[in-house]
Amino acid sequence: MPFNAAQNLSFLIRHLVRRNPAALARARGLVERERRPWEALQAEQAARLRLTLQTARQRLPRYADIPPLPEGADVFAWLRQHYPVVSKPELVAQRAAFYPNQGRRRAWWPLGKTSGSSGAPLEIFRSVQSVIWEEAFQLQFWHWAGHRNGQAQAILRGDQVMDIQIQRPPYWVWDRFGRQLLVSTRHLSAGTAGSMLDAIGAAGARQLRAYPSSAHELAKAAERLAHPLRLTAVVTGSEPVYPAQREQIERSLGCKVFDFYGMAERVAFAGQCEHGSYHLNPEYSYVEILDEQGAATDDFGYVVGTTLHNHVMPLIRYRIADRARWVAGDCACGRRYPRIELSSGKVEDQLYDREGTPISAGIITFAVKYLANIKKTQVAQTGPGQWELRVVPDVHYTQADEQALREHFDHYVSLKVDAKIRLMDDIPLQASGKFKWITQEWAGAKTLAASAP
Repeated sequence: MPFNAAQNLSFLIRHLVRRNPAALARARGLVERERRPWEALQAEQAARLRLTLQTARQRLPRYADIPPLPEGADVFAWLRQHYPVVSKPELVAQRAAFYPNQGRRRAWWPLGKTSGSSGAPLEIFRSVQSVIWEEAFQLQFWHWAGHRNGQAQAILRGDQVMDIQIQRPPYWVWDRFGRQLLVSTRHLSAGTAGSMLDAIGAAGARQLRAYPSSAHELAKAAERLAHPLRLTAVVTGSEPVYPAQREQIERSLGCKVFDFYGMAERVAFAGQCEHGSYHLNPEYSYVEILDEQGAATDDFGYVVGTTLHNHVMPLIRYRIADRARWVAGDCACGRRYPRIELSSGKVEDQLYDREGTPISAGIITFAVKYLANIKKTQVAQTGPGQWELRVVPDVHYTQADEQALREHFDHYVSLKVDAKIRLMDDIPLQASGKFKWITQEWAGAKTLAASAP
């Protein structure tokens, strides 16, 4: 496997910051507590929520005038009474009110970025402690899938492993500090999948973490090639995992799929247990499910979350576009975490390059998530290998931003697509009222999908 000194230094720093002894200890504590009675879990959640509200009043101008929580008061009722539901457009439009330090990031605050299903970029300032906690929650979830610290795993989740113009293997790099084989999602195709399967097997990886669409393509190739690779688990996230994808992955790779639900804003985290239930982690955030009028509902409603660990920039009652509903009753796994059912509210079509290779929706986000001066984006396939990047610019958008978008697309997404940028005053919603940020508008795509092995 190739050696790159700068890349290895990057892996070491990432490992020291994230998967350090503190993260490992927190993960062990999470696993030990997950089967405690709900009352004990809720008490822990309430204590963290009190600290979060106190921090928000101190750091964020929007909440400075909200009265402090009286001692002994019900923190959950206080939150609902005094803190309004907010959403991404408000954070973007009122940055000085919802961000610390008048919206200017300090050098030691890690930065989270998202384009999200709205297609509009957003950045979140984070604390180092919240990054460590994030790793702990991931480690806890991998534990559910049977993974143990130190075991080798493979990753097929959009990491910038190598230059997109490289056209020969290896399409992967070994992170010896994290014992991870990072495989280039951008190079995955019918022609390269065999060598990737070989590399995953040679690395001794037992768990694969992947975008559902990428894992599905790899699994189809494994079946077509009768490849012997078998895994203990495939952990998916960042895209919906559809039943046909799950069935193909589990059949071809000989293991269960464990899907997780989260977002860059870190206001909710749900992981699938061995019985298939999505459990919301109450130590991660406080989640409400609200209807169109902002009232609690047992039916499908908007996911509204309050962060519990990011004391640089707490998000309070932050509503996202995703919808879910509560699932009553206990789970056979024995964990006391509440269960939810996710709606298929994220509508994403499959796009293809000029060779007919599908490109993950997760990969496409890399083209826009690090750009500024863009209000909204939509990516549409209009012909064989022909895509249209629709952009609603803000007042500061310049030719330099357009050039950056072209360069990001070529660098992060694909060189096998003819992409045209189209500036628009607005991008309409669907008839359902949902925003479709990736849309397949080429009739020939149905033939490709039908003929896929």
